Amino acid sequence: MLINLLRAGKDIAGYQIKLDDTKIEALDAVLLRKHGVAVPDELVYYADDEIDFEDDPDIEDEDFETGRLIRVITAEIPVDKEISDWIRNDEINVNSLLKELIQSFYHNMKSLSKP
Repeated sequence: MLINLLRAGKDIAGYQIKLDDTKIEALDAVLLRKHGVAVPDELVYYADDEIDFEDDPDIEDEDFETGRLIRVITAEIPVDKEISDWIRNDEINVNSLLKELIQSFYHNMKSLSKP
């Protein structure tokens, strides 16, 4: 009933909402949360087989070339205590630092390899 009111654009401010253990579909949970109703994650039901992915655009190489999408890599880099302390004490954003270092290294290597 509450979901129907929200879908109809009605205000639910005057209602007292009490949730039981009944599962709530993900889209309905989003609608409830949007209107200030706290829905615990364990009550949210995802029906993957019922989700229509046809509206999701296909990812194409052009998306990466234009920068619309970027590739993200993850790495684990062992460092000694001194470097770890330096990163922590100076509040260094390791992701930003590595991005800049890799890009600079790549461009330098590329310029050195040109005849």
